[in-house]
Amino acid sequence: MEKSYQETFKTWNKIAQLYEDKFMLLDLYNDTYAIFSDSWHTTDATILEIGCGPGNITRHLKKNNPNCMVTAIDVSSNMVELAKKNNPDVDFRIMDCRNIQEIENTFDAIICGFTMNYLSKNDCLKLISDCNDLMQSEAVLYMSFVPGDYKKSGYITGSTGDRTYFYYHDPKVIINELDKNSLSVIHSIEKEYPKSDGTTEIHTIIIAKKGKAL
Repeated sequence: MEKSYQETFKTWNKIAQLYEDKFMLLDLYNDTYAIFSDSWHTTDATILEIGCGPGNITRHLKKNNPNCMVTAIDVSSNMVELAKKNNPDVDFRIMDCRNIQEIENTFDAIICGFTMNYLSKNDCLKLISDCNDLMQSEAVLYMSFVPGDYKKSGYITGSTGDRTYFYYHDPKVIINELDKNSLSVIHSIEKEYPKSDGTTEIHTIIIAKKGKAL
């Protein structure tokens, strides 16, 4: 495993509780989760959540879609432990998202909230292909990430002094890869995220459906 991934995974495990404290009640993206939910073709959808963290998105999905069945994964054991506490009726697994091809069942929907920024370009493109393989007919895929110039990717240091390797991705590249996998974009949304230093950062949310657009 690359050293950048090793350090990033170690950091996520260390700051799991801080992440929960900061993001568990964040409601900035709730309207996009609603759009995602409205795109499913069944009320008892099977959902795969990639990079669940402490279960903040999981809890929102289960609260607003009580009949859905969620399988959620995260590479951090401490994140998964928190997620289990916050969502006791969800199937959580410790898993590197680069290995989701090992999952045997398929899903009506897949959500990947801000995991792509911790994946290299090649691993990100592989993730899209792997997601496509796990999606049932007319399934829906939600992906959110911080857009930017891939060449500017590198280590960022948090308030604790711990580092993660942060990859920027071009939305055009992501959309092109979705199209290659016969995943048609049905919603593309931008959100302004207020940072702690008083500035704002643009976040991109893409929702795509399996099958070519008519």
